[in-house]
Amino acid sequence: MSIIPWKSKSRESRGDEWPDTPLAKFRDEMDRLFDRFLGEPWGASPFESLPARFGFGPRIDLAETENDISLKAELPGVDPKDLDIRVEGSLLTIRGEKKQETQEKRKDYHYVERQYGSFHRTVQLPSTVDPDKVDAVFKDGVLSVTIAKRPDAKAKRVTVRNA
Repeated sequence: MSIIPWKSKSRESRGDEWPDTPLAKFRDEMDRLFDRFLGEPWGASPFESLPARFGFGPRIDLAETENDISLKAELPGVDPKDLDIRVEGSLLTIRGEKKQETQEKRKDYHYVERQYGSFHRTVQLPSTVDPDKVDAVFKDGVLSVTIAKRPDAKAKRVTVRNA
């Protein structure tokens, strides 16, 4: 008896030999769901990004350069005055509120999909940052936060000597 990992049975590794049935499609969707839920960058907890995945917080991009960490968050319809951004240790927290526009009473709404209310998102940063060197800019519904790394967190080049 051999043990075959679940991942090796994904559609990509199976090729075209797996039939295109509703059950196969369901299995592929479950594979993608588990990959998204458990595959976090920099070893963060899967529960830290749970709010954004299910519509309760902003979606983000997190990037790192030699000198800083940058984060971009989608916040359409949010007023920058309603944002609270904090850096505590290696955690960045974004809190805010998207206020609802006045609804007209005479309209019969068929769909109401836009979300309003308070939100927050906490992100584990991938390296030591300097909380005194944070820059936040809000433009066209996108929040851009840049946090400088501490000098001791930057990579140092080591010279190799001949013996």
